[in-house]
Amino acid sequence: MVLTMLFYYTLFILLMSIVAAAFCLSGYLVSRRRVLAFACVGFFAYFLDVALVFEDDFLLRGALVQAQSSPVALDSVYFVGSQLPSIVTGTGILMALWLCVCDFFEITRKGLVVAPGIVFAAGSLALFLFSPGGPVGLFLFYGMRSAVMLWMLLYVAARYVGSTDGAVRERLWRYRWFYAGLWFFAIAVVVENAVFMFVIDPRMVSSGSLPVFPERNFAENMLMLWCAGFVCAACWRLFSLHFKTPPADDGEKALDYIERGLASYQSRYGLSARETEVLREVLSGKDNQRIASDMNLALSTVKVHVHNILHKTGQANRQDLMRDFRMRS
Repeated sequence: MVLTMLFYYTLFILLMSIVAAAFCLSGYLVSRRRVLAFACVGFFAYFLDVALVFEDDFLLRGALVQAQSSPVALDSVYFVGSQLPSIVTGTGILMALWLCVCDFFEITRKGLVVAPGIVFAAGSLALFLFSPGGPVGLFLFYGMRSAVMLWMLLYVAARYVGSTDGAVRERLWRYRWFYAGLWFFAIAVVVENAVFMFVIDPRMVSSGSLPVFPERNFAENMLMLWCAGFVCAACWRLFSLHFKTPPADDGEKALDYIERGLASYQSRYGLSARETEVLREVLSGKDNQRIASDMNLALSTVKVHVHNILHKTGQANRQDLMRDFRMRS
């Protein structure tokens, strides 16, 4: 009964990974935000990572048969049969997360962009080849994922504390609960690994008194679901802004979306206060004549402001300007 529940639980995790990847891909096609493309790759890599469980389940049968004939056959509750493939999928997951961070902070230095992936892959391979066997080796091997992720979270915290840009700090503060959740689940992953690898007696597995959990870290699954829920909710809000027949209150949602992104967009391109006011009206869909009337400005003045905005942002027309705002804000 327990193994049946684990089977359907694993199917649910696989399904949610693909759903989140599909949301991200759709969001990218709508908005062309690179962060959504990176997230799509990350969720798909996690899907492949979880799918390795089924390969190990087949290998596990032989291990259990051996355990029944030899009481010391299993030295760990955490059975692992696909360490090398998990290095590949783990690299995909962590690099996707790091590229999202790089996109947020506009990190372009190639060395810094690729460093976490190289460190994780090289470190995991070295542990696979040279680390001691048993629980210690497995804990160190899977601890590489947690170590790299915790480093990323510390990097974000350092950027927030050290930043003097109010717009950047405001954007980061907006995601504080999501960030806190990442810390909670990342630490829970380490704790769960320690419990299963050092506390639980492996003989409980061979005796049948405890189900085997091959590569099923529930805290890591919850971490993925936390990220999936956040990303899917963000994509849903994005889709609502692009829906052809929006609900009656969509105008208020669109204005709120514009208002929340103006400060960071102004800071990014160095727009003046007046240009930012005109930009707000442009993003609301108003033409130059309407903007001039609402702001009590001459039509020629509005045209100059719009021209300056397009020049500073490097956009050819209003449509490109709106698309760039959706990508950057």
